[in-house]
Amino acid sequence: MGSDGDESHLDEVAVLVVGAGPTGLALAAQLRWLGVRTRIIDRSLDRAHESRALAVQARTLEVLDALGLAEPLVARGNTSSRLVIHLGARRIAEARLGRIGATDTRYPFILFVSQSETERVLEEYLAGSGVAIERGVELVRFEVHERWVQCELRHPGGGEERVRATYLVGCDGAHSTVRKGAGFSFGGGSYPEDFVLGDVEADGPLEPGAINSFVGGGGVAMFFPLGDPATWRVIAMQARDPGARRDEVAPDDSPAGPLTLEELQAVVATPTSGSILVRDPAWLSHFRLHHRQIAQYRRGRVLLAGDAAHIHSPVGGQGMNTGIQDAWNLGWKLALVARGTATERLLESYDAERWPVGRNLLRYTDRVFSTFTRALSAGRLASWAREVVAPRVLPRLLDSGWLRAMAFRFVSELGIRYRHSPAVTEGRPRLHGGPRAGDRLPDAWLTLDGRRVALQRAIVGPHLTLLLCGEAGAWDVARLERFSGLVKLRHLPVQTTSGAETGAEDVLSLLGVRDAAQYLVRPDGYIAFRCGGSDLEAVTRYLTRWFRRPAANATG
Repeated sequence: MGSDGDESHLDEVAVLVVGAGPTGLALAAQLRWLGVRTRIIDRSLDRAHESRALAVQARTLEVLDALGLAEPLVARGNTSSRLVIHLGARRIAEARLGRIGATDTRYPFILFVSQSETERVLEEYLAGSGVAIERGVELVRFEVHERWVQCELRHPGGGEERVRATYLVGCDGAHSTVRKGAGFSFGGGSYPEDFVLGDVEADGPLEPGAINSFVGGGGVAMFFPLGDPATWRVIAMQARDPGARRDEVAPDDSPAGPLTLEELQAVVATPTSGSILVRDPAWLSHFRLHHRQIAQYRRGRVLLAGDAAHIHSPVGGQGMNTGIQDAWNLGWKLALVARGTATERLLESYDAERWPVGRNLLRYTDRVFSTFTRALSAGRLASWAREVVAPRVLPRLLDSGWLRAMAFRFVSELGIRYRHSPAVTEGRPRLHGGPRAGDRLPDAWLTLDGRRVALQRAIVGPHLTLLLCGEAGAWDVARLERFSGLVKLRHLPVQTTSGAETGAEDVLSLLGVRDAAQYLVRPDGYIAFRCGGSDLEAVTRYLTRWFRRPAANATG
C-alpha cells in the first residue's frame, strides 16, 4: 500500500456500508435507489444460509414495496400461519396469525419467511442495479477526518485497498468492527437463560404448517415450519437457577460452543414431556440473548444501524425489521446530504428518531421476556398458573380481536412515529385530524388519472412529495420551482364530480382533510410537514430550512 501522500489508488465513495446482512443490504439498496455511489462489503465469503429471522412485519413490507420488492417476498412466504400452544404434550389453545391487523395497510399480516429469502430478494435488487456485494472484504482500520473517513480494506488473498468515504456506516452486527473502532459504548447485559437452536426433522404431536409452542417443566420449545433446509426450526430454552445474576454470564465475545443433537433433544424433552423426537439436523447452534444499545447512533461521519446499534430478545420478531427500518430512515438522509441537497444537520434527526425506537423495543422485549421466564419457574404459583389458569385464559385472549389488533399495531411497527423529531413540523393553520407530522403515511386504494393505485405507491418515491389536497387553481406552485428537482407535486381534489378519483373521499378522510391541506412526505414514507390551507409559504420555509437547491450533479 502506498504512503499517506500517495492517492493514485485511492477510491472515493459517498457511503461505505460495512455488513451485508438485511440491514446493510437495505441501506445499500435505498442509497442506490436515490442515485448515490455506494460500496457494500462483508468479511464473510458467503451470506449465511441458515435462517436466523423468520418474520417480516407489515412496516418492513411497506418500505420494501417502494423498490418493488414486497410482492416477490410475500410470494416466497406464508401469511396464514397458526400458533398452536401445548402444555407439555397437551394441546390447549390455537391462534390464527395471518391477516390480524390494520385496515390502513396492504400488508395486514405477519409474513413468515426465512431471513435468507429476505436477503436474496435484496441481493437480486442490488445486482440488477449494478451494485456488487464485495464478499470476503474486511474493514481493517479507519481514521475519521473532517470531511471524510479514510478506510483500509483487506481483500481475499491479502491485498489491501484504501477507500475515502464521505460516510461510514456499520451494519456489521452485534460484534461490530465499526462500533468498536469508533469507540461507541454498548451498554446492557445478557440474559442468564441457555438457548439452543436447530433446523431439524421431528416426530411427535406437531401440527404441520403451524408454529407449535411447548411449555412446561421450566422450559419452552418453539417449532417453526421452515421447509428448507429442514422441515422445522426449533428454538428451545431451559431456565437457569433463578438466583443466577446476569453479570455472571460469559462475556459477549466468548464462543457459545458446538451443540450436539443429543443436547438439543435433552433441552426439548422437558417442555414437550418427552413427546418430541428430533433427528436429521441440518444446523445446530447454542446462543445467548443480550439486551444492549449504544448511547448514540452517530458520531460525525460514522453511523451505526441494526444489531450494531441494538440487540435484544427476539420477542415479537422485530430484530431484523428494526434494523431494516434503521437503514430506511438513514439512507435517504445520507443520500440527500451527500448529494448536497440537504443540510448536514438532517443527519442529526437519525439519532433523534431511531434511538428512542431502539430504547422502547429493548424495554418492551425485556419486560415480556422477564415475565415469560418467571412464568416458567418451578415455583408452586407458576406451576398453578400453567396447569390451571393458562388452559382457561389463553384461548379467550387469543380470540380477542381487539387485543390481537392492538398487539399487531405494535409488533407490525406501523405505530412507530417521530413526532418529537427536530426534522418534522406541524404548520399553521393546523389540521386537527389524521396523521400528524412525524407519523407514517397511511395507505388506501384510490384511482388517480384513471389508474387504480395505492396511496403509498403514488406518493412515496426517491424524492420528497408534496400532496396538495384542494382545488387545483388554488396553489401558487411557482414559489416551489427552485425545489423542482427535489420535490414532486401530487394533487388530490377535495370534491370530485366525474368519479375519476374513486376512493379519494376515503383517502381524504384517512388524512383528516375537509378543506384545503398539504402533506410533505419523505422518501421513507413519513410525513415531514403538514398544514391546512392553500398558502405554500410555511412549507417553503420548511424546505428552505432543511434543503438546498438540487445540484447539477445530483447523483453523487
